[in-house]
Amino acid sequence: MTPSELDDRAEAVVRPLQPGDLDAFTRFAMALAGQGRRFLKEDLSDPVKVFADYQRETAAVRLAALDGAGEIAGLAGAFAGEGWSSHVAEIRVVVGAAYRGRGVGWALARAALLEAVKLGCSHVYVEVIAAQDALVAMFQDIGFEPEALLVDFVRDSDGENRDLMLLTHRVDVNQARNRLWGMDEVAG
Repeated sequence: MTPSELDDRAEAVVRPLQPGDLDAFTRFAMALAGQGRRFLKEDLSDPVKVFADYQRETAAVRLAALDGAGEIAGLAGAFAGEGWSSHVAEIRVVVGAAYRGRGVGWALARAALLEAVKLGCSHVYVEVIAAQDALVAMFQDIGFEPEALLVDFVRDSDGENRDLMLLTHRVDVNQARNRLWGMDEVAG
């Protein structure tokens, strides 16, 4: 993805996470202190170990959005299911505080959705904290629909229970929308 494909307020390029990204990944993970880590599904407190685990992982596609200086602005992943869920993928997106509201999350979500389709998945889901209204709206903008609200289902890093919202994207149902957004690869 080129910078011109992103919101004009942020210049970033989305590409696969690469072995040479360790230092930038470590800086990004450490910057997600406090509120930034509060709702993360993954524990990034040991970024060197997490990065090594990512590099060994073969079942997922990990993406990074890099700013003009080569720093990581955000991360995303697409994770294909197995067995009876082999047609279903989960995507995850996290954006650094300085880049939120600037189109980086939207670009990462679109790219992760495309990667999920490339993994052969016809259904894609994302789990978000229900109170994150802007995040829910962003996913709805690219065709995700709320499917379930699980009350007090997640415990954040502060030990507080939060409601979890599950949103899904059915590739076949969203073909026209995907084409409209320039995601012909997702449209099929």
